[in-house]
Amino acid sequence: MKSLVAGLVLAGAASAAVAAAQHNPLATPEQVALDKLAVDIFYTASVQAQVDFVAQSLAADPYAKTGEGAATLPAAAKEIAFAAVVDTINRDPTHPVIQWLWSPAHQWFGTKVPVSKVLMPNVDNVFRIMPVDGVSHYRITAVPQGPIPTQFSIQLLPALPAEAQWSKVIQEVVDADIVKSPDGSFVLTIGPEAQTGLTNHIATTPAAHFILIRDTIQDWHNETPYLLKVERLDGPPPHSPPSKTALTDEAVSRLHEIVPQIIAAKGGGFANAPGFFQGESNVLTSPKIREGGRWGLSSSGHFHLADDEALVLTLDPISARYLSVQLASAWLSSLDYVHHRASLNLTQMQPNSDGTVTAVIAARDPGVRNWLDTTGLHDGSMFVRWQQFPGELPANAQGVRSVKLLKLNALPPELSRVTADERKAQQTVRAADYARRFAE
Repeated sequence: MKSLVAGLVLAGAASAAVAAAQHNPLATPEQVALDKLAVDIFYTASVQAQVDFVAQSLAADPYAKTGEGAATLPAAAKEIAFAAVVDTINRDPTHPVIQWLWSPAHQWFGTKVPVSKVLMPNVDNVFRIMPVDGVSHYRITAVPQGPIPTQFSIQLLPALPAEAQWSKVIQEVVDADIVKSPDGSFVLTIGPEAQTGLTNHIATTPAAHFILIRDTIQDWHNETPYLLKVERLDGPPPHSPPSKTALTDEAVSRLHEIVPQIIAAKGGGFANAPGFFQGESNVLTSPKIREGGRWGLSSSGHFHLADDEALVLTLDPISARYLSVQLASAWLSSLDYVHHRASLNLTQMQPNSDGTVTAVIAARDPGVRNWLDTTGLHDGSMFVRWQQFPGELPANAQGVRSVKLLKLNALPPELSRVTADERKAQQTVRAADYARRFAE
């Protein structure tokens, strides 16, 4: 795979521009080459034909018969199909490449990259992966490029999210485990040796296939992902790079694997969490420990709102440095969170006097500062995350203080308000801050 990517890098006219863009740790030549390859495969006739398969699979859901469901289904099908392609093109452990994936639509270095999301991934995260095997040795070097992420975590996985067995985390490394140099940089070794007695080491197994890296960016304006470099130190002879045809066929197969997982996550549950649409609407589950067991808690649910209604959530950070609320469609697909306040974290919400935060979910602007914008949708999913605790994850945490369905004209008067000009300024700053990830 690295040979194929390297060829694209050398052939691409954008490579010189990428080399000059080292201020953005995501804008690597390898990443731009992978994006171009993914787009080329996505627009093949074979993959485009599978978009209809996704749409037909989702259309069995009663939500598809509603106006909103029918209107949002085509975009959801394309998003899932492109995610299957993105998840396919970097799987050779003998040619490991750091790949950024599950991002919103963007255009950079001459390539228009569609949105690629599955299972409502955290909008604050920069997700990066690299393929590994159970016999080779690898080294990851991480160098800070400014204020570091609120949380940095790594998981060793048998598969990627939405694939079978993906939630069976083999090993997890969080900030507190990592020994850093005085300048904040660090080196991680990856190999079959047991972790016992070793620092900054991830012990692979025969079942291990991926490293999943999360840079959780809570302050979009300042925090910056680490610059990452991977080296394969030894191992079996390198594989021959797969052809574009082989990758296309594999992407089609992968799409048929992940669609049932997405349907299950909507209604039947996934990982250790219930399905988003299980139980009553306008209710959040009690916080549960996330897969892996050490990096955070989560709560989920779905909203159902009339045009004149709002769902008012009051949440307790419960000592977590990171707290966020994210909305998605009823297909668990992305809302436009870059240009809409479809997610909010602690840096983006005004807290209450007691340290809690109150966010208001509504289809139209209620004029409150902590508005969660459904982008006009009246049905959708919601996900709350608590991360970066000072010690062990709290047991039986009461992070959800209250969830109330109210009329827009009956919102609590103590909620901070904004003017139309202030809202416009919020949106302008939000989009500009997120755009740092796509800087050329």
